[in-house]
Amino acid sequence: MHTIIAFLFAGALSGGIIAFALDMKTPKEILQGVVGGIIAGFLMAMMLPR
Repeated sequence: MHTIIAFLFAGALSGGIIAFALDMKTPKEILQGVVGGIIAGFLMAMMLPR
């Protein structure tokens, strides 16, 4: 469970940073990057062996 939470947090952080780095400055665009990062982090966590 801790692994999933770590991947979700890292995905949200990296998604927000990438959205900001791509010159997406409005809160809606940053939020879309964060949500996309959370989804990607969740999928990556589900691919790990248990």
